[in-house]
Amino acid sequence: MNDKIRELPSNIEAEQGLLGAILIDNRVFDRVASFLEEEHFYEPLHQRIYLVCGELIRMGKAATPITVKSFLPAKTKIGDMTVVQYLNTLAAAAVGTFTARDMGIAIHEAWLAREAISAATHFLDFAYDPPPGGDVIGERTDLEDRLAQLRGLRVKSEARRGAGARYMDNMEQTKERGTVVGVPIGLKEIQRVISEPSFEIGNYYGLLSSSGEGKTSLMVQLAHHALAAGCAVQIQSYDQSAEQIVRQMVAQSHKIEARRQRFGDLSQSEWSDARSFADWIDGQPFEVKDCTLEHAASLVGYARAFKRRYGDDRPTLIVTDHVNAVEPEQRTLRADEGTKAAAINGILKAAAKSIGVAWLALNQRNTKGMQRDNPRPIAGDLYGGEGAKRAYDAVFYLYRYKKFYTERCAVASREADWKVINKVFPSAVREGKDIADVGAIKARFGDPNLRESLDFNAKFTLLESVEKQTEVDQEEMSFLQRM
Repeated sequence: MNDKIRELPSNIEAEQGLLGAILIDNRVFDRVASFLEEEHFYEPLHQRIYLVCGELIRMGKAATPITVKSFLPAKTKIGDMTVVQYLNTLAAAAVGTFTARDMGIAIHEAWLAREAISAATHFLDFAYDPPPGGDVIGERTDLEDRLAQLRGLRVKSEARRGAGARYMDNMEQTKERGTVVGVPIGLKEIQRVISEPSFEIGNYYGLLSSSGEGKTSLMVQLAHHALAAGCAVQIQSYDQSAEQIVRQMVAQSHKIEARRQRFGDLSQSEWSDARSFADWIDGQPFEVKDCTLEHAASLVGYARAFKRRYGDDRPTLIVTDHVNAVEPEQRTLRADEGTKAAAINGILKAAAKSIGVAWLALNQRNTKGMQRDNPRPIAGDLYGGEGAKRAYDAVFYLYRYKKFYTERCAVASREADWKVINKVFPSAVREGKDIADVGAIKARFGDPNLRESLDFNAKFTLLESVEKQTEVDQEEMSFLQRM
């Protein structure tokens, strides 16, 4: 084995050229300050020069060889040159303003390479000498996590162009494709309430509902639609097995009740439909990860591996069902739901952007909000409370009247109880109709208070658009949705 020591990646010439450009034209600093920090420089003296230049410029003072030298060690020698001579040499050899940004990117890329080498070296040290019982492949996810983080820090070539030019490029590409880059949303009602035609790549979305309202059914329906549209889907499930999810997809798409599927009570044509679907789903970029005590970093590792496996230009949806069950990496966070939720959501949101996927996290609604006279979901019902919605790009909820109506009727004993029930629940629900609402708790665009109604087909656990309503129904539903 060749154990020769190799030099770490660096670009001293780029460091010298950029520092010289800053010293003769302080405006150059603004072209790189958004992504370049002093620690990105390889040479310690260059780190110090860049730091001093930045501090002087931010204070409104000029950064020149004369002003900078006062903040550097006077006795430092660079070869045969003093600090002052070296600063003057940098200024004399300065690159042009336009080239300066490219120099900054070159410096940053060399730093990224050094950081990747450092992460890989730590992993190799562990792999060569693991502790007793250590799982080299499964236990150490820090290398994958660090590489993903570094990918997210890269200064992409498109960033060299102005924000206005990138805006026009994005709009022209969207017009050419006919849609936003992302995972298509299978129900137009959800599209309307969050004012987005798709789950956009790099965004983190939340779905809020209580147990028994059908959020997993809705998730399965959305996942099936995404697969049918040619997207890749990974479901990280703390609740449903792969078999259960496929069974629900078959129920929704072929109208074969899950109960009959479990017992094999199918007609010949239904057997054929079920077999065809099973063959189809096995050919799709689809995976269900059974989760138990995974923490957020493990989920990110699952998503990254899945994206690599289907790493073409195919839009990818990652679903976590449900985020309440995710374990924090720090045990000290486990007692505080708000802190725990913020930490988990922060990791998943960053992962959506760095991996290049759309991420949907299902939220099990807390019980406090379910005791209100009107139990329609609000932001405070999110896992982690009102503050948790900050991490999401958009949050929508599923609210089924019938579940709460049945529960309230079962315990109503006073006239006042029935008055509240009659006020909160529409007559269609009181007459037995299973109506569900979807609404926005947070939306990046449009009206954040918009709501839409859907029919819930309990037999096939399927949410369907309300095609026909009388004018009276529409008026009553409109009134109740404003409550």
